[in-house]
Amino acid sequence: KRKYSCEYAVLLKLVQHFLQHTFSLCKDFTTLKSTIHPDIYKIIHHDQTQNTDYANTLKAYLMNGRNAVRASKELHIHKSTFFYRLNKMEELFDLDITEEEAMVAYEYSFILLDYLEKIKL
Repeated sequence: KRKYSCEYAVLLKLVQHFLQHTFSLCKDFTTLKSTIHPDIYKIIHHDQTQNTDYANTLKAYLMNGRNAVRASKELHIHKSTFFYRLNKMEELFDLDITEEEAMVAYEYSFILLDYLEKIKL
């Protein structure tokens, strides 16, 4: 397992800023929304219909440099609860948190969703 340092957190903030600026230049929000990974939509839909919090759990994990301890603290849940949720997401949605390409796509999707929420779209 990788350990992410403070440098990763700084890099993630820079990427978020860059992406948000890039999003602001896009005038076609339908196309922009279509770039959100379909797995994220599945997880959000599941959360809405089953009263779960998997999307926020995955987002916290990704936005905290894939650090489970920091993510569980941010979510105010026990570390074992966090790992239970992560394992359940892997099972329910066929996620593989070791698949770097997918994790980057999920990070991008959450950053875009935050941007769209911020501008109320």
